[in-house]
Amino acid sequence: MKIKKCFQALLIVVMLFSLIVTGCSPGETPEGQQDTQEEQAGVPRDDIKNPDTFIQATLSGAETLDLHFMSSAATSGISLNVYDSLLASKKGEDLEPSLSTIVPSTENNLINVLNDGKTTIEFPIREGVKFHNGEILTPEDVKYTFMRGIIVGSLSNLTIALLGEGSYKDLVEKVGSNEAFNKLDSSISISDHSIIFLLDEPYGPFLDLMADNGAHFGILNKSWCIEHGAWSGTKETVADFISITLEENSLHDKMMGTGPFEFKTWEIGERVILERFEDYWQGPAKINRAIRQVVSDTNTAILLLQKGDIDFINLDLPDLQQVEGYEGIKVIKEMPTSQLIKINFNFDIHGSKYVGSGELGPNGIPRDFFSDIDVRKAFSYTFDYDTFIDEVLLGAGIKPYGPVLVGHPTANPDNLQYDFDLEKAEKHFKEAFNGELWDKGFKLTVPFNEGNNQRQRALEILQLNLKKINPNFQLEITSLPWPAYVGEINDREMPLSQFGILPRYEHPHFSLAYHMYSRGYYAPVKGYVELAEERYDELVEELGRSFDDERVKEISHELQRRSSEDALSIFHYQVIGNVAMRDWVQGYEESPFPFIINYHSISKE
Repeated sequence: MKIKKCFQALLIVVMLFSLIVTGCSPGETPEGQQDTQEEQAGVPRDDIKNPDTFIQATLSGAETLDLHFMSSAATSGISLNVYDSLLASKKGEDLEPSLSTIVPSTENNLINVLNDGKTTIEFPIREGVKFHNGEILTPEDVKYTFMRGIIVGSLSNLTIALLGEGSYKDLVEKVGSNEAFNKLDSSISISDHSIIFLLDEPYGPFLDLMADNGAHFGILNKSWCIEHGAWSGTKETVADFISITLEENSLHDKMMGTGPFEFKTWEIGERVILERFEDYWQGPAKINRAIRQVVSDTNTAILLLQKGDIDFINLDLPDLQQVEGYEGIKVIKEMPTSQLIKINFNFDIHGSKYVGSGELGPNGIPRDFFSDIDVRKAFSYTFDYDTFIDEVLLGAGIKPYGPVLVGHPTANPDNLQYDFDLEKAEKHFKEAFNGELWDKGFKLTVPFNEGNNQRQRALEILQLNLKKINPNFQLEITSLPWPAYVGEINDREMPLSQFGILPRYEHPHFSLAYHMYSRGYYAPVKGYVELAEERYDELVEELGRSFDDERVKEISHELQRRSSEDALSIFHYQVIGNVAMRDWVQGYEESPFPFIINYHSISKE
């Protein structure tokens, strides 16, 4: 099946939504949104602040700089400007060469299915590309990058495709360290100036994985990594790096790639500073410096934008109204995005920070609180989806059908839905924990990431409706800085978390494996690995192997049905993006991720 990097169906949905909201025809600019850029081309402007520096404001500080440990878009927006991947993709276009000179296909004989069913995919590596330290890219760097990523426990989809296991650690436990290393080493080989991947069986989304523009599949410099304490590249030392933690990672605060910008400074919780790489193989960027500046809240960001002290912010529609029509600011509204936010249930809560007494009653919850399906279904009926979208988002959101995004070809509009229904919620609460929950009540604490008004309001809606159902149902709300918030999600400490799915391509395997597979992201960090092994894994694996469009759709619909049936999470809303920037900013490229910016194309004029 040919997978394009496009969101045409989603674009149609959002365009129709836009017509309803703005009353404008396609191509017509709503009043107050005219571009205030100088009309006379070629006339230099003297009002541009920091003309050689692009400053992007964000509420989310980076949790790490190592692309093999990144789990949020907040950090991948940095990495794609520092790294390049083998292939590239742009909105609405087919895959393009990048560090590979050709996009592999069966037609050009770079993809071959062997007699035993195994598949080889060859990428000829571009010659003469420089890393930021001056070294020249080689196929050895590519092989090292992917082996290192697999060994430390990242790149799970690639691990599945090459090794048939969800993690390298799983393979070691299954076949032993020596055989596991040999299998990994032989699955990525070098021939002349090409890198060749050997897959045990076909994997439909493989090329899409390699075309994420450097966000997670960027290429590292082997010698630089070893110099800074990363895996040495040898079988003898691999055991020390299997599934290491963030704290054990020597590259946690370092970056060095082949991308258009090189890393200079990370002031944790404050800013990341990148500087133009003059020897970039596609030509140097137009600006000298890019700064990703953390701000405490949206109002602060808006004031900084109005003053011209920052150049760009991503805003929710209610906040966007504060800058529409403001002199010197231009906005882009209601962009279709590839971002779905979920409220995720933790079936097996680690630690005691948020569970109070650890027992069901007025002072706490047990750590397996959300392993009870009636609790999950009750919470799903307790959330007021329409109020959130209408009042918090001012209508600028879409209620998802399930884990596959609205607008993607295999999303199922007829999938089982949970709507706001307090009577159904009460029924399930009365059945939970063999009828004990209703009389005993419960108390839990749930964080949101500080400064995020949407996530705070979502919890307040749950809090209010739980109290309406039963005064003994208590949800307390607290806040955390973004890096701590992500860390506690990954450490399984939160009872509930608001985190998303950001599929980088339309093939449903990305979203469904991320959400449901026992070796994906959510099942391990939300404690439903056993359920996934029993109910989802076989179908997820077949989905990855299949090139039959009808079968892919059939499997996708079935997995969406099982996700809803098991109430794995509350499908909160699908994002419609809005951005605001100074009118001197040129070269901004709309994408499925409006807040992730390719700084290489940016100028200030």
